[in-house]
Amino acid sequence: MGTSPNCLSCDGCGLAASPQHIAARVRRLELSTRFRPVHISVLFVALAPPFRPEEDFYGPAESKEFFDPLLDALEIVPSTDIAASGSDNHTAGIARLAEFQRRGYYLAYLSECPIGENEEPATSTITRLAPTLVRRIRFNYKPKYIAPLGKELFPLVDFFGGAGIGHLLILDQGLTWPTARTGDREWVKLFHGAISTAALRDNLSPGCDRIEFKQAERKLGAGGNS
Repeated sequence: MGTSPNCLSCDGCGLAASPQHIAARVRRLELSTRFRPVHISVLFVALAPPFRPEEDFYGPAESKEFFDPLLDALEIVPSTDIAASGSDNHTAGIARLAEFQRRGYYLAYLSECPIGENEEPATSTITRLAPTLVRRIRFNYKPKYIAPLGKELFPLVDFFGGAGIGHLLILDQGLTWPTARTGDREWVKLFHGAISTAALRDNLSPGCDRIEFKQAERKLGAGGNS
């Protein structure tokens, strides 16, 4: 990104940005703040938000490729009352996000701004922004647990361990969770089990998995992380 006089430094991605870029980030923060829990039980961390504003998770997203699999795996489904009333998808999505919030769940991103395909690789983004994410976790989010989503975030595991917050991680056999996919029933089963029972495994050493799966189960559910 250029460094013209009209560019500012963006707190979300750490790069020089136009006023339009800053305004888009502020809008994403406004959307997510509506559903931020007072106390975060599980902080889900993904690499970066989508480019299109209408695909923002807290919009709620018009595309359900990520939204539905994640919430389905957490057994957050539209209520029978909403389904019976014939409410539109947006209304149903808002209700599911409210339940996501009620359970103490929150989705954050390593980069709070979208990353273009021809910009930097994920490893470079992690190296550059991981210290900022750690500060946000320690002083802002203060979650009880952290669940990284996306195998590209695996380098964060060692970084979090070195920063002294590895014991907060919920992992699959030491690996970050693959991104949710529609129809991946084994992933849903493993992921739901990990999140729902994490609180029962408070006494593990830093960086260890909170949920231990048999190797055969992991190969079925890892979705490319095996």
